[in-house]
Amino acid sequence: MRKAFVIFAMMLVAGLSWSCKKYNPEESRRVLILYSAGYNNLSSALRVDIDDFASGYVPNDKRKSDVLLVISRLRSDGDVKYTNGASPVLIRLTRKKGKETKMDTLKVWPANSAMAEASFMREALEYVHDEFPAKGYGMIFSSHGSGWLPARYYSDPTAFDPPDESIWYIDKRGRKEYGMPPIPEDEYPAVKSLGQDLGSPYAELEIQDLARAFPMRMDYIILDACLMGCIEIAYELRNVCDILAFSPTEVLQDGFDYASMASRLLEQPKSDVEGVCSDYFNLYNERTGAARSATISLVNCKALDRLADICAQLFSKYRSELDAITPASVQRYWRYERRYFYDLQDILLNCGINAEEASALQQALDACILYKASTPMFISEFDITVYSGFSMFLPAACPKANYLKDFYRSNVSWNARTGLVP
Repeated sequence: MRKAFVIFAMMLVAGLSWSCKKYNPEESRRVLILYSAGYNNLSSALRVDIDDFASGYVPNDKRKSDVLLVISRLRSDGDVKYTNGASPVLIRLTRKKGKETKMDTLKVWPANSAMAEASFMREALEYVHDEFPAKGYGMIFSSHGSGWLPARYYSDPTAFDPPDESIWYIDKRGRKEYGMPPIPEDEYPAVKSLGQDLGSPYAELEIQDLARAFPMRMDYIILDACLMGCIEIAYELRNVCDILAFSPTEVLQDGFDYASMASRLLEQPKSDVEGVCSDYFNLYNERTGAARSATISLVNCKALDRLADICAQLFSKYRSELDAITPASVQRYWRYERRYFYDLQDILLNCGINAEEASALQQALDACILYKASTPMFISEFDITVYSGFSMFLPAACPKANYLKDFYRSNVSWNARTGLVP
């Protein structure tokens, strides 16, 4: 009888200890953030993306559940001149079994707060980190993008550097003009290029600000924006996230497959970022004509230093070949004469590196690139015959771009590590 009482007492104490144990969200739950910076001409497309996001997998609102958040600033349909301003908002998506998705607004920032400013992004992410402690965080960044370029450079290069007199185009009146052609706003298919947050103040994230905008380490970052798949961006973010997904070319306006993303990233025990990338590629590869256009890369950021070591050696050894390279012979990822994005591996192969060096480069790339895919052509403008997974600046393609090269020297960590632009 006494023995039975003792066992019962031990069980009671154990039960009370378990019931009093405080749940620690950092032990289990994950947070997925869709950062939708759409105070620009992408507002309509990004609004559809958010709706698609809400139509897919959505966790419930229990304390132990994963957390699905949207930070968004979108232009209203009537604000054609970007003068009405807009307030960024933080929304949590939850769904109870058999119910519609619930979208709760948790925070509203002051009107005209620019989501394309590093200070705002950091403040917003700090708020998320404080309010939703978790074992891991992931982000989808959805907006315009222009790779590693300085603010406003992609839209109007001649405001910074003299035009290349060898470049010409036909304007709307049929006249021959020299210099960089403007980027048409009504092209088809529409793309997510030219990073910007319109209105007052105008804002555009630059490469040196991007890494500083993250207050905590991310498990993964998915960049749903144009031209972000460059080694310069990857190397800048190597200490910010473990996994990085992006596109070296432009991204068509529809972006990723948002209806399936949360399921890939939250519904499964381990976030399947590769599945997100394959869903994206398959979405476009199954289309026809100009709409069959996509490149995608999944990067292991922990392996980038080895690639940097090899490239630093090759850039130094083949300096004269880099300077004399014929840009037209290298795989490009640009349009509208914005000659800032070429294939990293193809640049070095065109420099004439030997077989041993080419093998070492390939091994380093294989360690970095976890998944890659590309369609045979991009918007019917150029073929994709070589695809390493990274784009890179080719200085020889911009002989007069002194402002751009000075920016590269001063602000790009990849250059500080490898000396691409001496």
